[in-house]
Amino acid sequence: MPFDLHKPSFRRHALWLSVVSALLCASSIHAQDTSSTTQDNQNTKQLQQVVVTGTRSTTRTVSESLAPIDVLSPKDLTATGAGDLASALNMLLPSLDFPKPAINDGNDALRPATLRGLSPDDVLVLVNGKRYHTSALVNYNESVGRGSAPVDLNSIPISAIDHVEVLRDGASAQYGSDAIAGVINIILKGAPGPGKNSVDIYGGVMDVGDGENNGVEGSVAIPLGGQLGKAPGWARFSWNYQSVMNTNRAENTDPTFNYPPRDFINNPYPPPTPYQRYGEPAEKILQGVINMDYHLGGTVELYGNLIMGKRDVTSNGYWRMWNNPDRNVTAVYPNGFLPHIVNPTRDYQGTLGLKGQAWGWNWDLSGTYGENDLIFDITNSLNTNLYHSTGSSPTSFFSGRYATKLGVLDLEAAREFGPSFLKNPLTVAWGVEYKKDEYDVGAGEPSSWYFNPNTLDPSGNVYPGGSQVWPGITPDLAGNFSRHNYAAYLDLENDITDKLSAGAAVRYEKYSGNVGSVVSGKLSGRYQLTDNFALRATASNGFRAPSMAQVNYSSTVTLVSNGQLVQVGTLRPNNPLAIAYGAKPLTPEKSSNFSLGAVFSPSDRLNATLDVYQIRIWHQILYSDPLTNTNPNFPQISQLQFFVNGGDTRTRGADLVVNYNQELGNWGRLNNGVSANYNQVHIESISNPALLGPYNQGLLTKGTPRTKYSLYSDWLKDGWDVHADLVRYGSVTDISDPAIGLVGQKFSARWLLNLAVNYNLQSWTFAAGVDNVTNQYPTKVTLSNNGGYEDRANGLQYSALSPFGFDGRYYYGKVTYHW
Repeated sequence: MPFDLHKPSFRRHALWLSVVSALLCASSIHAQDTSSTTQDNQNTKQLQQVVVTGTRSTTRTVSESLAPIDVLSPKDLTATGAGDLASALNMLLPSLDFPKPAINDGNDALRPATLRGLSPDDVLVLVNGKRYHTSALVNYNESVGRGSAPVDLNSIPISAIDHVEVLRDGASAQYGSDAIAGVINIILKGAPGPGKNSVDIYGGVMDVGDGENNGVEGSVAIPLGGQLGKAPGWARFSWNYQSVMNTNRAENTDPTFNYPPRDFINNPYPPPTPYQRYGEPAEKILQGVINMDYHLGGTVELYGNLIMGKRDVTSNGYWRMWNNPDRNVTAVYPNGFLPHIVNPTRDYQGTLGLKGQAWGWNWDLSGTYGENDLIFDITNSLNTNLYHSTGSSPTSFFSGRYATKLGVLDLEAAREFGPSFLKNPLTVAWGVEYKKDEYDVGAGEPSSWYFNPNTLDPSGNVYPGGSQVWPGITPDLAGNFSRHNYAAYLDLENDITDKLSAGAAVRYEKYSGNVGSVVSGKLSGRYQLTDNFALRATASNGFRAPSMAQVNYSSTVTLVSNGQLVQVGTLRPNNPLAIAYGAKPLTPEKSSNFSLGAVFSPSDRLNATLDVYQIRIWHQILYSDPLTNTNPNFPQISQLQFFVNGGDTRTRGADLVVNYNQELGNWGRLNNGVSANYNQVHIESISNPALLGPYNQGLLTKGTPRTKYSLYSDWLKDGWDVHADLVRYGSVTDISDPAIGLVGQKFSARWLLNLAVNYNLQSWTFAAGVDNVTNQYPTKVTLSNNGGYEDRANGLQYSALSPFGFDGRYYYGKVTYHW
């Protein structure tokens, strides 16, 4: 067992899990005699739902899964009140973390979600079983997911989702790169039918009156080629239009406080603190999804989907003081200014395929193309170097763009064989794949990156170049970069006896460039000890190839270091300046994953699972600390960073999921559940401590909650559905780093209560709810916490590490029409 059972922290959390499980089991024994056949049938149906993630068998159900898997319905997602998928998953899955940092440049637009405390890059996202493209932007700020360029979960509207399957297990042997922490498979809504079409109007607002979130969404399907129920095909269109206003939770929200005669240059930060805008960005969202299927004749079907999304996100940087000569020109902004970052981001992904049967094989041939395009438009800004060099400067800039592109060709086949030496059929699946990744970097307009090293301020220092808050991409950094790889896999599954099931998978991949080839494998097993108790286990190795963004991303941004705004450059690992500071070519991450679990189902209304796991990652790709630039040939940047195979990590944890349902007679029924996650990331070695200091290491080990618990209950009666959930987000810590003068801080755990009421009246559903009923906020940043991302002196009173954000109570309502 890969746990130190003598550690007090593990004993304490294991005891909590045991007590909860015992209480719920005791409740089930008491309630068994009063159960109803109706509720039993409903729960049996849910337990017997066939899953398609982590298995190639066409009959494997949730209750029979060889590895831990969560299945989330649209009702689960909408009950959270969240307007986006990642926020909903954060409230539903204890093993997932989705913080909401602010003043995070483009990362305000594309935020990462982590699973089991690992890098967001270590989670593979599928749509209808096909790989989904990643985002184009690297998370370069000092927050959770630092250095990653993962999938943007919020590019897929909730209105298009039939359900989500979350495999909490390594699956590189089955799906390839990125599936180290697990797999999120998003299944789109499909065929038409009575009550399956809907349109709704929703709106919400924060307790303090900002952050309005309003929209219209829906999903409509039509038969193709005939009448409903008889047509050979169907097509479904889902959409979401959403308008989100920004929030501000800075300590001082009065911008006039920064106006003259305030002097924060010679007298920094006298109380009260200066104005900043610190909170959620403003967004305009338009998304559409088409999903279709058409029977061509015989056993052959044509299927496909198209996902399109457009989001315009407006965030901001730090306030530029009126009397800061390097950052402001008073002739342009006499009161100083707050620069804005406008990120139009576009997502496209399409899949077209044929599937059918031939010679006993179920075959599937498909092609997928996806793209994320991110633009940096900087407004309300200034290039002080350009102004003092030429006498003028624009205040709005096109500063460049990034794009990531994914092309995949897949051929898969599976069938069952019945050899005489096996009691049950053997499922054999195989597949081959070709994948091409591209990364585009587009230069900004000249005024956005203009820099003259001979233009000096009165102190003799060079005026910083480029558009304030996000300097433009220079032409020498622009370009198109690509990589391709080939893969083949073999997957076997069999119910060896009536009690023992097993699976084995192996995958070979060969990449172009210096990534090379990799082989990964996986073994899975499940043994039914009694009618209501089973054990399951998995063992696998995996890998993750360096993302194209990590290899080719480059930028210059303005960040806070020791309370001062500085220019920080991200350099490619092959950049000569980066090599001089220790950069080397990136190699793939390698991993191993072991899990052992128990499944307990004493009745159709009670089921519980407990899984413990260990994940080791070698050569994990990390983002270096900001390193002081002493090279006089690069005066435009004060600090530099780059990606490095930084070290080896070990993650250990446990997942508990318990669901219990009870009939109340004339009082309706209750659906209840408890889920919990314990997760500890440990760094086993660091390749170069000079590149990865204590703060950076702390983001890995203490930046995500070690524990997270969720309790929920639904009361249903006569069209009413009253939902309550209570989520405990564990504490997080930023670590002290004496080398940069950082005094760390622990941010306490918080319990958040969410309530929702739904009433169904014929074809209408009326819903209202409150998230964070008790208006919980994170622990405030202390004044001694004077570095890293936290900056109380600048008015940023809440930590970017907060796993539930820092916006407070939220009210919302929704009206839905079904037909």
